[in-house]
Amino acid sequence: MADDYSEYRQALATGMRVEIGIPLSGGGVFRDWGVISESEEDRLLVQISRDVLPANVRVDIGFILDVSILIGKESYTCSGIVTGKLGGRVLEIRLFGRFTLSERRQFFRTDMVLRVRYDIVEDSSRKEVEMDWEVRKEREQMKSQGYDDFVIAAQMARFKREKPIDWQELLRAQLNLGGGGICLRMPSTARTDQLVNLELHLPHDPPRLVHAVGQVIHVKPPQVQRDGSNRYDVGMQFLFLDERDRDLVFKQISTVQITHLRKIADKREVEVGETPRVPLTRRQILVRALWVLVFLVLAYALARYLISYSQAPPESEIQKTYEQSIRKYRHLDRQP
Repeated sequence: MADDYSEYRQALATGMRVEIGIPLSGGGVFRDWGVISESEEDRLLVQISRDVLPANVRVDIGFILDVSILIGKESYTCSGIVTGKLGGRVLEIRLFGRFTLSERRQFFRTDMVLRVRYDIVEDSSRKEVEMDWEVRKEREQMKSQGYDDFVIAAQMARFKREKPIDWQELLRAQLNLGGGGICLRMPSTARTDQLVNLELHLPHDPPRLVHAVGQVIHVKPPQVQRDGSNRYDVGMQFLFLDERDRDLVFKQISTVQITHLRKIADKREVEVGETPRVPLTRRQILVRALWVLVFLVLAYALARYLISYSQAPPESEIQKTYEQSIRKYRHLDRQP
């Protein structure tokens, strides 16, 4: 397990100054400096510089943030998840992923499997796509807030009737999800800058449905599947995504990362609980061989005794008395 954290050990040390990036609910990132008070494997205790964070900045257990360091003149960033709070200024952070150049890093991203519906826009303008997204987004948010169908219908009447969408459904879509975009593995390809309507089914409690519109940034070469079909990894940035829905995306990322960390912790406990078998020394082997030899000799002697006993068993006291009486009787019978 030690090799898994060699990069962290080389990059981080107790007393080192790091930059902490905390996501804001309204978008953007709040950055503050902190000092590492303890560093062990992927676990950090960081004391932030401020006594009190601004009112719009909130950090709770399960929040994902970034940890940045300077190596030479370059800034490198790694993702982390808050696993504990010790007072108001000390955060316990578990790192995941690798340190990468900050400008190349995609912020808050992780792999997962979700139910997704998508539609590649072919003949609608950007304005039309945005208006239709507004309708779907408002309807879903009213449903999640508990409004009945009559109120929802009355509210939707003020919007222009949305165009019908030919949704394509992926029940278990492989994707990489972040606060700013998504890389979705699709059975069909798309063109750069093309718009894609998206429905993300997030398995929260209760389940939530996020409506978004992505703009294609890149498409990787197709991957041939076992059945001969192709799959395309289509990278998109979120062109239209409500900030409340972005919070739901962050929550889903946090849930996936916490589950991942829990699996790692369980694996560590199993490895710690396993006692490695130490090979026997020559002396131990010789002693065990002698004990085996003694056991075999005793077993042989016992077997010989049982065999001889079964062939000529010793006379009991009753048998001896009986035979003596018979001999005495025969002796008296022979006398005149």
